[in-house]
Amino acid sequence: MSVNEVRLQKAPDAFVVRGSGPASSRTFCIGDEDHTLGNAVRHILMKNSVVGFSGYSVPHPAEPVVQIRVQTVAATKGQEAPTAAETLKEACQTLHSQCDIVLEKLEEMLPEVREDRIRMEKILLEDGFDDDDGMDEDDEPMEGEHETEIKLEDASMMM
Repeated sequence: MSVNEVRLQKAPDAFVVRGSGPASSRTFCIGDEDHTLGNAVRHILMKNSVVGFSGYSVPHPAEPVVQIRVQTVAATKGQEAPTAAETLKEACQTLHSQCDIVLEKLEEMLPEVREDRIRMEKILLEDGFDDDDGMDEDDEPMEGEHETEIKLEDASMMM
């Protein structure tokens, strides 16, 4: 059982950007998440050559939020450092792609995993869970495919 499953309260905000000064340094607070997401995103961020520092914290086990700190540096002299929001978005997309690969391989080896995933998606839809997956109206997901994306487009506007 994960920490999120035993929490009695929900986070007040799903996503908050904190920080002032250069856009290359920000703290992102993601509600209803814990060490699982924080460590995975931090690991991906640290593989990026433009990331000078990345860390995460969970302020308190009873507080349903993970804070991810990102500081970027210029790739070469004379260039401007990419924004922390752009870099976090790229890291989330990379992590999402890696998870898709692992799930695909797992479903190849264990077909019951795919059946279970499809069943869970149907239950979520019946319970009213409907996420904005960012797909265009013309995009057709494969049968049983479900995409999740952390939206960071508005984060640059909050800085």
